[in-house]
Amino acid sequence: MEGYNTAIEYKGHTLMVQTQDKGPAFNYVESLIYLAGRVISSKRASYSAHLNEPNLQEIIQQLVEELHADVLDEIVEGKYDKFLE
Repeated sequence: MEGYNTAIEYKGHTLMVQTQDKGPAFNYVESLIYLAGRVISSKRASYSAHLNEPNLQEIIQQLVEELHADVLDEIVEGKYDKFLE
């Protein structure tokens, strides 16, 4: 399963967003937001309701892509500005 790592320059800071599937033991995808090497926040999306779907891997990949894009949007919308002070 492909995950995503993106560095984003925002208000003079570099934030790193890492999004991946946590696997069958957890049944969710997770984005971690890093600032200066430490996790400042995380966001998860569960796929437990889709475990019996025949296209589960495609669903997971779509969730990874959507969650990653959502977190990047939230950064530029200012949701994590409190961590930049």
